[in-house]
Amino acid sequence: MRRLALCLLLLPPLTGCYILVQAQGQLRMLLTSQRIDDLLADPRVPDATKLKLLFVRDVKSFGEHQLGLSRSNNYETFYDTQGKPITYVVSACRKDRFQQHTWWFPIIGDVPYKGFFAREDAVAEAKELEKEGLDVSLGTAAAYSTLGYFPDPVLSTMLKYPDEQLAALLLHELTHGTIYLPGGTDFNEGLASFVGWQGALEYARWKHGIHSPQYDRTVRAFAAEERRDVKARELFKKLEELYKANLPRDQVLKERERIAGGPVNNAEILMMRRYGRYDAFRDRFEQAQGDWKTFFEGLVRDKGGL
Repeated sequence: MRRLALCLLLLPPLTGCYILVQAQGQLRMLLTSQRIDDLLADPRVPDATKLKLLFVRDVKSFGEHQLGLSRSNNYETFYDTQGKPITYVVSACRKDRFQQHTWWFPIIGDVPYKGFFAREDAVAEAKELEKEGLDVSLGTAAAYSTLGYFPDPVLSTMLKYPDEQLAALLLHELTHGTIYLPGGTDFNEGLASFVGWQGALEYARWKHGIHSPQYDRTVRAFAAEERRDVKARELFKKLEELYKANLPRDQVLKERERIAGGPVNNAEILMMRRYGRYDAFRDRFEQAQGDWKTFFEGLVRDKGGL
């Protein structure tokens, strides 16, 4: 398999062939990742790094055994990003309504964002979308899931996160490998965000107890995420009412800035909203009486309907 991967990696990229270029980036990461077992046995690796790697394993095990997340080979290897983001993410939306630009890919279907390993490729894509008169967002992602098609490595940048954020991130990505609806990006990301933070909360309680500093930090971090989510959804609701009023476009563009109290980027608003809706998922979780198996089965049965 490694020989096949190496052959694919050495193929000259086809100009403009997004999928091949990204595949080569993925293969490069797979081929240069190190086994965590080797790092833990290496006396040259700092103890602080080893403790973080052991923490990753503990959270993964908790997610699989306590939350019922699918077992996988994810996070058994380590990849050094050399301090750079692992991927750059571009999304776009019309300025006068919440009509997002989408891309279609095999297996995953329509998605409202596009990832790039190289920043210059992301910038080029963003500029082309801006020429079309769209609101464009260009940001970075802390991690991403290959949905079980490849073993996802622990990234060096992930180890810089506080434990509560790292736990939420790991459980978020592991959720994608458990439930993923093709074309259902908002559902997929909203679910993963809820499972990530609710799971991190349960992990801290299980590992350290409810009176521990670790649990308290997780509670406060989760609460901050929920406040961000509420603000994003409130702004979305106000702007959606404006966009449905059938006003002239120039008037809409002026009015939206007045409502928001400053410059508006619809692509960024949709991105923030996509990673939230904690209250809707919490309602379903409480209906399942906090039982993860029942919670997941209900969402699959309803095909993500909320």
